[in-house]
Amino acid sequence: MRNSLVDLEHDRRGLKTIFHVLMGIVIWFAGNILASLPVDLFFSIVKMEPSILAVVAIRALLTIIVLISLTIFYILKILKLPLHDFRIRKPKNIITWFLCAVVLPVAVSSFFILFTPGIFHVSELNNEQIIEIIWNAIFRTCLVAGITEELIFRGLIMHILELRWGKAIAVLAPSVLFGLLHIFNMKAPNAIDILILVIAGTAVGIMFSLITIQSSSIWSSAVVHGIWNLVIIGGILEISVNPRSAIFTYALKSKSYLLTGGAFGIESSLPAIIGYSVVILIIFTLNKNNPPTNS
Repeated sequence: MRNSLVDLEHDRRGLKTIFHVLMGIVIWFAGNILASLPVDLFFSIVKMEPSILAVVAIRALLTIIVLISLTIFYILKILKLPLHDFRIRKPKNIITWFLCAVVLPVAVSSFFILFTPGIFHVSELNNEQIIEIIWNAIFRTCLVAGITEELIFRGLIMHILELRWGKAIAVLAPSVLFGLLHIFNMKAPNAIDILILVIAGTAVGIMFSLITIQSSSIWSSAVVHGIWNLVIIGGILEISVNPRSAIFTYALKSKSYLLTGGAFGIESSLPAIIGYSVVILIIFTLNKNNPPTNS
């Protein structure tokens, strides 16, 4: 297994490293596509009206299984490196990061509701619609995004970069890339929207990366990422200038980009960035007392 490690460490121009990083992105996109095909094909063959809840759950679980399988295959068979080098293993301090996963989104949401002007509204959705929203929030927004994005960005890509350029680049580069890829989630963004998103996306990416390093496991950052998504963008509570259909909504009256986060929403807002920064400071404090290892 040592040959592949030496190849990346002595990749002078970084071309092999960049290739493997790009392959990580390909795996991410391909895994999502491959997981959807059998579900769509099955229901088209049997010619039956599928249950929305069943389709969401099956597609989500398949996406996770396919992406984990492709990533493990790539690490073991192509890179020929052990999984624990990529921090795919049992985490340290999981209780700490579970508490962080809950406190961070609750604190950010509470700030907006308690300290910024807006209108709180409880939807008139029926039980079936509420169940569908919660179901999508758990499977799509929480589990799929939390697990697969951390597996690719903080697992595969981060360690590949770490082998060639060290921890600083390994933390920063995937975080910037993580922010840039989320531009595709915005509708008609302007230059300010994109700038705010890149800053916030980089900050949250650094936070997830440092959580992974501190706990020596991608599963800690997956927990924080997944629960953040569940609370902030899952559709259970939506805080924005023009809330879409959610169980609870808080319509912000402010037009300030610093508070609204622009086109991407409150994930890019100043309160959210402060939240990410506080977690980063906590990680540095933890590292002083208990330096992370990757052995």
